[in-house]
Amino acid sequence: MTNDRNTYRETAIIYDIIHGATKQPMSDIPFYREYAEAVCGGEKSGEILEIGCGTGRVALSLAKDGFSLTGLDLSQQMLDVFKQNLANETPSHPGLDDRVKLVHSSMADFSLSGKFSLITSPFRAFQSVTAQKDIENTLICVRNHLADDGIFIVNVFNPYADPLDESWCSTETVTGETFDEQTGIRVIHYECREKIDPTNQIIYPYLAYDVTWPDGRTQRLVEHLQLKYYYRHQLQAEVENAGLEVVEEYSWYDKTPSGGREIIMICRRKE
Repeated sequence: MTNDRNTYRETAIIYDIIHGATKQPMSDIPFYREYAEAVCGGEKSGEILEIGCGTGRVALSLAKDGFSLTGLDLSQQMLDVFKQNLANETPSHPGLDDRVKLVHSSMADFSLSGKFSLITSPFRAFQSVTAQKDIENTLICVRNHLADDGIFIVNVFNPYADPLDESWCSTETVTGETFDEQTGIRVIHYECREKIDPTNQIIYPYLAYDVTWPDGRTQRLVEHLQLKYYYRHQLQAEVENAGLEVVEEYSWYDKTPSGGREIIMICRRKE
């Protein structure tokens, strides 16, 4: 199953702060909103499934727009934050909690009732599945839950070199600093690229955060990750082997053509 290294047990509590959800939303939200409008209909009658929903950064934005959505994640810690975010937003968005369902499950092994007009795996969540059998099972689960005319959107990062090798590795470095005015929390960000497995195309970074809480306490939180990386032809092959086909492909959420920072594939069921 999905590796426990990727469950954000330690850093779920600050995830929204360090990824900017409490300030300016990432540019992928309008991208997913556009596809939700297109495939779920003007009356928002179709349902959305987000696998690897995390704290609800994307899912809650779509639910606030009126879409019915199921969020699935393996990390109970991330889902707990999602639940709190949902509770915080519901008073100003009546009926929001009725439009959101949360499921604690691996994306490589789930069975839900009904079909979904839109299934998404935003911002590299799919890369947390690293074992080949789990990758195959994830895409089979997606196909089994996708409506006949539905679409699946998967996003992974585009490796900067082919092939990646040990030169990818690096010692711990500071990557940024965040101060959240709403909570008074200050975070210094670090990244360490511990090791790489070029044969199986898995990287092992860790993310570290020096957190200063509003009461002055300091704490270091560390999240060890294990992520599969793909070259575009490999991801396309995985998708096609699962009975899906790529109908659009972009490298950023403004629909920049392929070849840039990200690999974003829009997929449908094969006829």
